Amino acid sequence: MAANAGEQKSRTQVFLIVLLVLVGLLLLLVLLLGVYNLGRGDAFFSLPKQTAAAKKMEESFYELFGPEGFTVNLNDSNQRRYLKTGVVLAYEDEKLLEELERRQSQLRDTTITVLRRWTAIDLAKDDGLEKLRAELLDAVNKVLGRGEIKAIYFTEFIIQ
Repeated sequence: MAANAGEQKSRTQVFLIVLLVLVGLLLLLVLLLGVYNLGRGDAFFSLPKQTAAAKKMEESFYELFGPEGFTVNLNDSNQRRYLKTGVVLAYEDEKLLEELERRQSQLRDTTITVLRRWTAIDLAKDDGLEKLRAELLDAVNKVLGRGEIKAIYFTEFIIQ
């Protein structure tokens, strides 16, 4: 029985030694990776680099008009499909707010007209949302007499 207890104690000591060696190796690996990355001038953990468009948007400050909610039928002939979206207009000139408020009905009508032209399949494509954004931006700017909308943001976008 004493031999059995001694054998159990020996196994526990071996297990602890193996565990400590593994933890030490893991710490050494993390340390080496950190030294390697810092030696290259990179951060140990870094976020993906921003695209040029994202940097431009970050550098410029826009006033926002909206959000306006829209629920429209899509142009799907086979079935009834709906789009529920929120649209925010971004502009630079603070004087444009007065015109946006004055032409709000025209802007809503234009937005609904553009949204209803699209099908669910077109919107589901990789570049569908960006094409819709460009078409909507062009249509909204044609309604405005002075000033210009710089960007359009969707606050929600649900196709059913």
